[in-house]
Order: sequence, then structure tokens, then C-alpha cells
Amino acid sequence: MMLTRRSDYGLQAVFALAHSPGLLSARQIAQEYNLPVAFVKKLLQKLCRAGLVKASVGKQGGYALARAPEEISIRELLEALEGDLAPVSCLAPNHECDLADGCTTRRIWARIDQKIQEALESISLRELL
Repeated sequence: MMLTRRSDYGLQAVFALAHSPGLLSARQIAQEYNLPVAFVKKLLQKLCRAGLVKASVGKQGGYALARAPEEISIRELLEALEGDLAPVSCLAPNHECDLADGCTTRRIWARIDQKIQEALESISLRELL
């Protein structure tokens, strides 16, 4: 599992939304955190598709969290931003490994993956605020 700038910037955007009493534009978030506006827009769109953020169009439009911060897990956010979080490619969905039947380390990686997923699921956005 390699977290990228998408996760870093995406979490900053979500934190901004969580702290805001109203809607925020992508431009406002980008300016507040000194981030590229186009990148923030793409991240917010990903989060909208995942149902974590909602968009309101129009002159007074912007973005807001789709659910309360305590109802959003860090796992959901990271998966929406990064995709699968498996620590090794052989655990990713739809990945076929030639060594799967005789692999001596797959069980270990699967246990590690399970613990990581459980930990990320147990932390809500509210806890990080």
C-alpha cells in the first residue's frame, strides 16, 4: 500500500469541508492549503462518486461532506482516493498470481492486510479532526 499525494491532498480537502459550516468551492480549498485547483477538483469528484462528498451547483454552489464526520471512516476515504489498499499486488481484487497455490508469504500478507483494513475502518474522520 503506497499512499500518494492524492491521499494527502484529498484528506486536506475533506478536513476543510468538515471544518466548514457551509459549502466550499474547490478554489477556496486549494487556496487555503496551497494546492493545485485542478487537482482538488478531480479529488472532490472522486469523493463525490464514492458518496463521501456532495456537490451543489450554481453561483452559491460548492462542496460539503455527504455524511457526518463520525460516519466516514479513513478506510473509505483512502479507498475512494487511492483504490485498493492491499499491501501487495497479489491481494488486490481480480489479481491472478502464478504462485498463489504454493506461496509461503501470502497468508502473512493477508493477515497484515486484514489488520490494516480493520485499523483504518476503526478510525473515523471525526477522530482526526
